[in-house]
Amino acid sequence: MTLEYFRQIKEQEELADKIRHDGLSESKRLVNAANDDAAALIINARSEAEAQYREALARAEEDAHLEYERIINNVKQECDLFMEEAERHQALAVSLIVKRIVT
Repeated sequence: MTLEYFRQIKEQEELADKIRHDGLSESKRLVNAANDDAAALIINARSEAEAQYREALARAEEDAHLEYERIINNVKQECDLFMEEAERHQALAVSLIVKRIVT
């Protein structure tokens, strides 16, 4: 009977060692899987951030181009007004110059 107890104890110790070993192996596998998942998440986050950056940059460039066009149009309108004003005063300026030259 004593030998049977020792055999059962040895079997239980071996089973405990196997469970410990299997648990350690599973823990390592889970850690590796978590590390792989974390690396994939980082890659995806970087890709998404780069895509958002490119979209934001494109919007900013479009906004800047629209603002540039608005400013150019405003300046062109001002120049056109100055030219109209100058053309309206051209006849008067010519007559004053001719009057000074003649007299």
